[in-house]
Amino acid sequence: MSNWMEIFKTGRHTSANGITREWTEADLEKMAASYQPDSHEAPIVVGHPKSDAPAFGWIDQLKVVGRHLLAKPKQLEPQFAEMVRTGRFKKRSISVYPDGTLRHVGFLGAQPPAIKGLKDVSFSDQDEETYEYQDVEDTMTELEKLQAALDKEKAAREAAEKKAADFEEKAKTARADFAEAQKKARRTEVDNFIESGIKDGKILPAWKKQGLADFMLALDEQTQTYEFAEGREETPGKWFRAFISDFAEHPLFKEMARPDGDDSRQEDAAYAEDEKVADDIAGVHKRGENK
Repeated sequence: MSNWMEIFKTGRHTSANGITREWTEADLEKMAASYQPDSHEAPIVVGHPKSDAPAFGWIDQLKVVGRHLLAKPKQLEPQFAEMVRTGRFKKRSISVYPDGTLRHVGFLGAQPPAIKGLKDVSFSDQDEETYEYQDVEDTMTELEKLQAALDKEKAAREAAEKKAADFEEKAKTARADFAEAQKKARRTEVDNFIESGIKDGKILPAWKKQGLADFMLALDEQTQTYEFAEGREETPGKWFRAFISDFAEHPLFKEMARPDGDDSRQEDAAYAEDEKVADDIAGVHKRGENK
């Protein structure tokens, strides 16, 4: 947008208000030479509004190259410049005062140029005191079209942002639900391990009451491995399970591990044998006292 752009050319042209005249190279040279930004700085506008506001930039210089009048823009509004760069406003036209001096440069959207042969340039107007060249039959002004395009892009951006926020919220909820499900599954696995250990006589019921399950869950949170035995690395949780599982089924330990309220010692053959030996020893000692 900082390069020179064609805005007019020589030839016989008819303005929007029906005035036809011949434009020569001398007319273009006069227009370029008479352009004084200090006294009247021609704005860059959308379409041809009756007032020259808002301005999306300004014309810095004019020059003639062959049969064409060229303008050099400055102080372009960045968003407008981007829309021109992407082809939203490919056509350009001018408005001139009766004395032939430049009034403004109007950018057009999809309207076809009235003057053929320019590089994406055309002309237009509806002001009786100026001469503007255009080929337009549209009730919507170019400024309204620009605003509509900006509003549409804003709405699309806000919709995309809302969709992304909704997706992130759903993903957050899904992650939380998955984590809770994993936590419940680990708790179930630990509870089953403890109940099985109590049944097999390897875990005391009192250990369960003292918080063995919470202890094992805390061990499972530690994912780092350690070399508890030479050549074998394990996590603390895995090592503890193996440690409990390797307990021998000792009769005394099994007696201690009986569930609460279970006094059926007679079912333990080893205990019954120990009790018989004790009775025999007591009988021998009593007979000795009677002699």
